[in-house]
Amino acid sequence: MYSQVKEDKIPLKIALAKLEEVYDIKFSYSDDVVRNKNVFIKDYKVSLDLILQNLEKQSKLIFKKSTSRYFLILEKNPINNYSLCGYIKDRYTKKPIEGVSIYNSEKTVGSISDLKGYFELRGMKEGDSFFIAYTGYKTIKKKVISFNIRKCNTYEIEEYSAELDEVLITSYLVNGITKNKNGSIGIRPQLRDILPGLTEPDILQSIQLLPGIVSPNETSSGLHIRGGTPDQNLVLFDGIRVYNPAHFFGMISAFNPYIIDEVNVLSDGVGAQYGNHVSGVIDIRTNSQVAKETKATLGTNLTHADAYLQMPLWDKASILISGRRSLSDILETSTFRSLARKVFQNTIIDQNEKSDVDQVFEKDNNFYFQDFNTKLIFDIGEKDQLMVHQLFVSNKLNYSFGLTDGSFLQNDRLNVKNFGFGANWLRKWNKKLSQKTTFYFSDYNLDYKFNGEQNVDPVLTQGSIKKNSIKEFSFKTELENKFRKNHQISYGFELINNDVSYNLGRTYSFSPESNYNIEEVSSSTIYALYGNYVYEKEDKINIRIGLRNTYFSLENVFFVTPRLYTQFKVFPNFWTNFSYEKKQQNISQIIEFSTNDFGLENYVWSLSNKNEIPILKSDQFSSGLVFRKNDWMIDVNVYHKKINGLTSLGQSVATNANIIANGSSTSKGINFLLKKRFNDYTSWISYSYGDTKFTFPQTNEGNPFSGNNDITHRLRWSHNYKVGNFDFSLGWVYRTGIPFTEVLERNNNGTQEFFFGDINGRRLANYQRLDFSSTYQFNISKNRKWKGKLGVSFLNMLDRSNKLQRSFFLTSDENFNTVLGTTDTVSLGFTPNVMFRIIYN
Repeated sequence: MYSQVKEDKIPLKIALAKLEEVYDIKFSYSDDVVRNKNVFIKDYKVSLDLILQNLEKQSKLIFKKSTSRYFLILEKNPINNYSLCGYIKDRYTKKPIEGVSIYNSEKTVGSISDLKGYFELRGMKEGDSFFIAYTGYKTIKKKVISFNIRKCNTYEIEEYSAELDEVLITSYLVNGITKNKNGSIGIRPQLRDILPGLTEPDILQSIQLLPGIVSPNETSSGLHIRGGTPDQNLVLFDGIRVYNPAHFFGMISAFNPYIIDEVNVLSDGVGAQYGNHVSGVIDIRTNSQVAKETKATLGTNLTHADAYLQMPLWDKASILISGRRSLSDILETSTFRSLARKVFQNTIIDQNEKSDVDQVFEKDNNFYFQDFNTKLIFDIGEKDQLMVHQLFVSNKLNYSFGLTDGSFLQNDRLNVKNFGFGANWLRKWNKKLSQKTTFYFSDYNLDYKFNGEQNVDPVLTQGSIKKNSIKEFSFKTELENKFRKNHQISYGFELINNDVSYNLGRTYSFSPESNYNIEEVSSSTIYALYGNYVYEKEDKINIRIGLRNTYFSLENVFFVTPRLYTQFKVFPNFWTNFSYEKKQQNISQIIEFSTNDFGLENYVWSLSNKNEIPILKSDQFSSGLVFRKNDWMIDVNVYHKKINGLTSLGQSVATNANIIANGSSTSKGINFLLKKRFNDYTSWISYSYGDTKFTFPQTNEGNPFSGNNDITHRLRWSHNYKVGNFDFSLGWVYRTGIPFTEVLERNNNGTQEFFFGDINGRRLANYQRLDFSSTYQFNISKNRKWKGKLGVSFLNMLDRSNKLQRSFFLTSDENFNTVLGTTDTVSLGFTPNVMFRIIYN
């Protein structure tokens, strides 16, 4: 409701604030310009143009419209008529920034950048200084050296954040992906350019484009980092460990990318604060600052829909809420059908779908997934901050198949959930000393049930169950002391308690003696003391030394493990680095065969013990070099990693004897990345050579053999191009086929025999895929608060049928002779997707 003011004059600055509120506009001015100026506004209901004309007469100032929402307030008759022009861009993303204030404090004139980041600053002369300021960014000061009416300079500003001081390369693959000084790769989904085949910033799929990281089975969650397996990675979401990081049996990341502020991916140089893993770390963090304004998004693609809201509760508190849900049980799209063919192939669902007697069978496959996140942020005084957050991830499958007359029915129910709750307390004791205390509770549950019934004489029933549960509690507190310039030390204590159980069982009404039930329940507590020392001098020297002391209660063992990462600038634009680390892990996945005929989720989590499943232990060395100059960048890294404590229960090592074997793996390789930017076009080539060998003393006569997912060569060539509001990305990937153990047959004196060939002695055909994606961004409202984004992607554009896995089985031919059969798991076929999103900011 607009109101009239009294007929007394009021300070111009107060009148401007009222106009900003009433008309949703912004004024840019110097305080000196409006100081001691009083005005009278009779009615705020009249048009804005009339009000501004009146204010110009009263104040003797100029009100200049810069954009539809921004206005400049300038003095009349500046000393001269020189005009300085330029473009403002984000140093981190290279994108233009609208609404930046550019002003000359001496002459009290200013300007505001438009949608393209362009500005003009009048009333300048050579030798004058001007400032560039924008909320959340560092203010910079520049001097006018000379005027060139034909050229407008570009000025880059950076966010006011200590995290940016950690960045070595601001655009590693594309904008929004950085290489940090500690060796980690940072991904900021909201700033990330599109990648081949991805219109949305899916976290786990984005990580697969990094050198040295691959998903052999084409899933989002199946990340093999430098020869390690997915269960050897540590995945954290706001500090909460997540044991089920994906939807739809690994095909889609379980994390809503639109609420994520930053992801740090560490494949080497991992600090001592990270424990209980032997491979990589994926540390996902949502926004940690109190929101000052409301932001919201609503979007959908051909697999799921999502919504996100971030809003202030009061000056020092805000809330974040997000949710996603699949559309598969409501609308079956071409994208979902393509993903389903990939997921359900070679399972009981696929076999039934191929049944040629549809007229007498009924089939129902009801599947959906969802996730939900909330976060509360409180600034308690000037020294304390409290964050409380929650996550929920759920996948449900209800599949039934049977005769229409009800004489035969089978039903498979699968429910996989991951719930997490945590809190972070940050305390700044003084300028040098701060403390971070966190705790979380994580609850992972997998519940599968199968029932089969034959309701004719004889009545037969069959059932199976598979349950897996992890209840994890963690408490951690850490002190950080910047005791001298360039020196920092941190030390902390961590406690992790795990209750892990699994239950596997099968019942047969026609053969009760074959019934079985396997149940394992175990509990472990981990106590750790750790410390990190950091010496860092700009981008010239970076030394990080860590030490972690860990006690595992279940195994009653104690480990002292060092961590080291160093980086030195040896020449201008040239850095070299080296890292070494030892790690342990007491929880991993093992294969179960009780529900193998179902064909999905055939792994269960288990704690280590003193017998079949030892504690995993790893040692890793790595060394590399980085070169960057102008728009060229080269990154080369070599590594050697050994993991002890592997078990054939977890690696599915094919043997001629039904035994449980323990062994080790050795991985070595080189990762190479070359990138060049040409204005709005960027191209990069990455190549990875890897060699992972397994050694099991009781297998293959103790000789090494290729690991199950060993990929020797991997080459990726990607392109990004931006024109106007359009972004395009094209990528081609080529890699060596994965190894498999061939089953052979021979005739021994008239008897057909089947036997294993060399373990992982053969390889599938080489893999190739071409992906494309494009997005278009546009404004929906005139004030640019409402924006839209439209995208399209094509995975495997050439529809190649790549082989991902091969298995063998025995069957009978039409003459009832035993013959050898082969089953191949193939890649995704041509998979299109479309995305539409509305953004309010």
